Amino acid sequence: MKFNSLNYRDQYDKNGYFICRKIFERKFINKLIEEINNSKNTVKYFDKLNNLRRIEKLYNKGNQLNELNKKILDLLKEVFNKDFIIFKDKFNAKPPGGEGFFAHYDGIFHFVNPKNEKKKGWYEYGDLFINALVALDECTKENGALELAKYHKGTFDQLLENTKKNGTPALTNEVEKDTTFDLINLDIGDVVIFSNTCPHRSKKNDSSKSRRILYYTYSLAENGSKYEIYFEDKAKSKNISKVLIEK
Repeated sequence: MKFNSLNYRDQYDKNGYFICRKIFERKFINKLIEEINNSKNTVKYFDKLNNLRRIEKLYNKGNQLNELNKKILDLLKEVFNKDFIIFKDKFNAKPPGGEGFFAHYDGIFHFVNPKNEKKKGWYEYGDLFINALVALDECTKENGALELAKYHKGTFDQLLENTKKNGTPALTNEVEKDTTFDLINLDIGDVVIFSNTCPHRSKKNDSSKSRRILYYTYSLAENGSKYEIYFEDKAKSKNISKVLIEK
């Protein structure tokens, strides 16, 4: 895995994201897909047509998956000079005709816990989150590739003002209209690293093939692992944020 850490850090500081081209070979990706398909003890979501749309809790369910996570952690360490730990993970499949998702930040929403206490989304677990999107298929305009915007600066409360405040991290129509999104075309094995405060969205898959990605989120290792408690809280939360947001 070869990369220019200084160039990537400059891009991140300027825009909140960078793209790593040809990080993983196709042979590795093919083995990874096989391992994902055969993974056990995961959480799976299906759409109304019984198409598999998401698998969660899978990052450590095989040798290839463990190797992928390690390589991403090494990349983040090299670029940011900090140790990270996985916060949440998912595999997403967008089948032909599969819908995209609305423009939003990640983690900027309120959820209500079983005690009816209002909690600050991901910010209950930390204050720095970095996403890694791994392309398992080509990601194009036709199949609904990620559309990504320059990161927005601000605290949780400040960024929340840009959302619909409906229990999801959806941006208001006004903020989305004023935001410039770039289509992120990816080849198999490319990786996009971006801040959770980068607005992002995608459109419908109008191609004849499924579009598959892995979408991992990392937090600072110094805060300890929040992986299990995040998924426990997600399962118990009482608000609309539990609705599946497809990537």
